[in-house]
Amino acid sequence: MHLLNAPKIIIMKKVMYSIGLIASICLSVGWLFTLLRWPGGGNLFNYGFLGFTMIFLPMFALDRYKASVGKVLSERLKIILGFASAIITGLSLLFKMMHLQGAALLLAIGVILFSIGFLPFLFFGMYKKAVK
Repeated sequence: MHLLNAPKIIIMKKVMYSIGLIASICLSVGWLFTLLRWPGGGNLFNYGFLGFTMIFLPMFALDRYKASVGKVLSERLKIILGFASAIITGLSLLFKMMHLQGAALLLAIGVILFSIGFLPFLFFGMYKKAVK
């Protein structure tokens, strides 16, 4: 089955990493333009951040989740909760920069999800590996 889907998987990973690269470049160049007060910096930064948060992170999360299908439930929950908190926190930062409503609520949800959802799974997994 893996051999039949290998070309599709390779194309998907190339597209995913290309989107991540383009979004990261837009983000950093937009940040530079904003700092130097050049025109278009804010838009470039916002679009790069939005592309990274809403396109690349979900694709990367789906790829990591598919890779962990055979693993235990706690490992899959750790991936889901970690990426969900990253996406929500990233959106809250974007909302905060664009002065949109709901930024504080999104930030609180993202931090609570990270603190109560992701971190216990992370440290419990590290503890189990250290005890073995």
